[in-house]
Amino acid sequence: MTTLAPHPAVLETLLAEYRARTTASATAFRRAAAVLPGGETRNVTYYPPYPVILAEGHGSRLLDVDGAEYLDLVNNYTSLVHGNAYPPAVSAAAAVLTSGAVFPSPHELQLELAELLAARIPSVRRVRFTNSGTEASVLAARLAQRATGRGRLLLFDGAYHGSAPPLLAGGPEVVTVPYNDIDAVREALTEDIAAVFAEPFLGAGGVIPGRPEFLRAVAQLARERGALFVLDEVQSLRNAVGGEQTRLGLHPDLTVMGKVIGGGMPIGAIGGSEELLRLTAATTDGGLAHSGTFNGHLTAAAAGTVTLRHLDVLAIEHLDRAARRLADTITSAAADAGIPATVTRAGSILNVHFTPTAPVNAEQARETAATPLLSALHLALLLDGVYTTPRGMINLSTALDMNDLDRAAQAYTNAFRRIAETEVTP
Repeated sequence: MTTLAPHPAVLETLLAEYRARTTASATAFRRAAAVLPGGETRNVTYYPPYPVILAEGHGSRLLDVDGAEYLDLVNNYTSLVHGNAYPPAVSAAAAVLTSGAVFPSPHELQLELAELLAARIPSVRRVRFTNSGTEASVLAARLAQRATGRGRLLLFDGAYHGSAPPLLAGGPEVVTVPYNDIDAVREALTEDIAAVFAEPFLGAGGVIPGRPEFLRAVAQLARERGALFVLDEVQSLRNAVGGEQTRLGLHPDLTVMGKVIGGGMPIGAIGGSEELLRLTAATTDGGLAHSGTFNGHLTAAAAGTVTLRHLDVLAIEHLDRAARRLADTITSAAADAGIPATVTRAGSILNVHFTPTAPVNAEQARETAATPLLSALHLALLLDGVYTTPRGMINLSTALDMNDLDRAAQAYTNAFRRIAETEVTP
C-alpha cells in the first residue's frame, strides 16, 4: 500500500503558524499538564502539538483563549445538535437549578423525557436512565447477560460503546468481528453469546454506514440463536425522529441512547420492552440491581426534552441536506486539488478519508487514516477558523446557516490547496 503524505515543508509551516497563533492555548495546556495526565481528561480531545483551549461557545461559533473564533463542525461529537448554548435548552436547565436539580425520587422532568423517547422510538416501551452513554452500554450488557444467562458479547471491530468493561475489545468476554461481514457474524455468534452490540454506522470507527441488509441479518441471527440484539444509537438518534432503527427497519431488543437526549448535559439511557426492562426494577424479585446518584439528572432531562422537541422532521431534513451538500463539496475540492479523498456520511455526521474509495469496515478506515494528511488538514482548517476533529469527523448542527456552510466549504477548499504538495511513500 502507498501512503500520501504532505511535503515536510507544508506540515512544518502549518505547525509554525499554529504555534504563533495559539500562545495562550500553549500556556493553558502547560498548566493543564501539571494536574491532568497528558494535559487532558478526555483522550479524543488531544492532538499535537497541543489542542486549542476553548473558552466559549454560542450557536455555530467557538472562541478560544487566544480570542480566535471558529466555526464549530464538531458540536461536542454529535451531542449539540442545535449548537452551543442553545437558548431553549439553557433556559430549561437553568430553571431546574432554582428549584432543586436532584432528588432521591422520580421526577416529572424524567417522566417527560422518558415519555418522549417512548413516543418517538417504536422499540422503546420502557426507559432506564444513566449518566452517560458508557454507563448505558454497561447496563445493557449486564441486562443481556441476566436475561439470557450467558456471559459473552459480540462487538464489531472499530465500534465504540464506551470506555468501560465489559464492552472493551480484547476483554475475555468479548468477541470482535469485522463490520458489514455477515459471514463473520454467523461464525462467531455461538450459543454462549448474550448479545450482539451494533451501531447503525461505525461512529468512532470512521462514520462507516452499515448496509441495511447486513444489520437486518445481524438482528435476525441474534434472535435465532437466543442472543439479544442491542442497537447503540448514542450518536445516530439525531438522524431520524425515531433513530436510525426506524429508517433501517430494525426493532432492537435494547436501544442505547445518550448525547443528544441530554441537550448538552451528561446523560445516558437504555430503552426496550416492558418485559425486558422490568428486570431492572426494584420490585422485581431476583432482578438486576441498578442505581446511580445522578441517574436522570434533572438539568439533562429538562434540556434533553426541549432539544428533542425541536429536533423534528423538518430540522432533521435540513441537517441531512446540509450534510449531503458539504460532503459533495469536500469531495470535489479534494479532487480539484489532486488529492484522492472520499466522505462517508450517516445523516448529519460525516468523515473525510484520504482514499478514492469509501471504507466499509474499520480495518480499511485505519489504513486510510495512517497518513499525516489528516493532521495537515486539521491544522489548516483550524488556521482558517474552522474547528473540526483530528480524525476527519464532522458533526453538523441546526445553528449552521447557508453562509456557515459556504464558509466551511471554502475552508476545506483552501486546506486541500495548502496540502496539495504531496509525496508518495511505500
